[in-house]
Amino acid sequence: MKQKDKSKLGWIVAILIAALFLNQMGYLGPKVNIPGLTQQPTPTPTPTPTPTTYTRGIVTTATSGYDSLDVAQSRTVGTNVNVYWYAFRGGGWVLLGTGSGADINVEERDNNIIYAVASVPSNQLFYVDYAKIMQMNSRVQSVEFKDIDGDNVKEYVFRYNIADIPFASGTGKYTLPSFNVYLLTYDNSASINNLGNMTAGTSKITKYVEWYVTLSAEKKALAISKVVLTVATGDTSRFALKKLNIPGIGYLDGSSFDQSVYSSEIRWTYTISNQLYGADYIKLPVNSLNKFEFTTTLEVDLESGDNILLTLTIYYLDNTGSQKSLTDNFYVAPS
Repeated sequence: MKQKDKSKLGWIVAILIAALFLNQMGYLGPKVNIPGLTQQPTPTPTPTPTPTTYTRGIVTTATSGYDSLDVAQSRTVGTNVNVYWYAFRGGGWVLLGTGSGADINVEERDNNIIYAVASVPSNQLFYVDYAKIMQMNSRVQSVEFKDIDGDNVKEYVFRYNIADIPFASGTGKYTLPSFNVYLLTYDNSASINNLGNMTAGTSKITKYVEWYVTLSAEKKALAISKVVLTVATGDTSRFALKKLNIPGIGYLDGSSFDQSVYSSEIRWTYTISNQLYGADYIKLPVNSLNKFEFTTTLEVDLESGDNILLTLTIYYLDNTGSQKSLTDNFYVAPS
């Protein structure tokens, strides 16, 4: 081979080597796969699923009751409150047992979930404090309020995780950590303050009405359901609701209320919950101010000769979920 041809071939080889180097560095398009030279990506291993251990067999239940506002005061399961244990199988509810110390049969298909159902007998003056039960029982995952036994009465249904509960080899049974039920004492003697008649001018003015509710004793509670303010006139230029305080919720703008206007009445309504679940529970712990303020701010613009009745109605639920009310009213006239 002539010297000139050798030189030309050397340049071609050098160019090819440089091009290959630049390609493998990622500068000249997709990398060329050269067996023995190009590094292959390491395949991602398929993770091995962690086996799930299901609690199955006999589980001995444990349940205790307490007063939410006085934890030293125990409440009796089976008297003050009933607790039933259920499983959800095949699209339906299956009763497993009742109360504390019951041996219930848990199956693998329950997937480590059973349900604690709590209800207060109608002759017991208590509310189920579902919020505190959720807070104080780490195994409770959620709560619903529904009728699962077909008696047309709603109960609190707590979804309860029983994974990894202790097994007592001596008895051949699992031991359920205690499900602690908390109750609030229903106050059937709460009251609202009575206000005297109020005066206002014949030009627009802001007036404050200082309503408040008092509970009959410490360690009691009341489930507020709805608040309704009514004025006995259909003229919306006379009264406007600006703000109203609901304890536990706060000051609400008048626009938060549903306003209904009739020929002889204007009504503002704020509904919290028509059932015990979701109601606004006002509570009186020990050494607390017994004054739950429903202070109301009104814009009033009367005409000469007006004498208009103003009424506040506070609806609440008793221990059975039946609606009751506290009411105060007075007349507003020009000064």
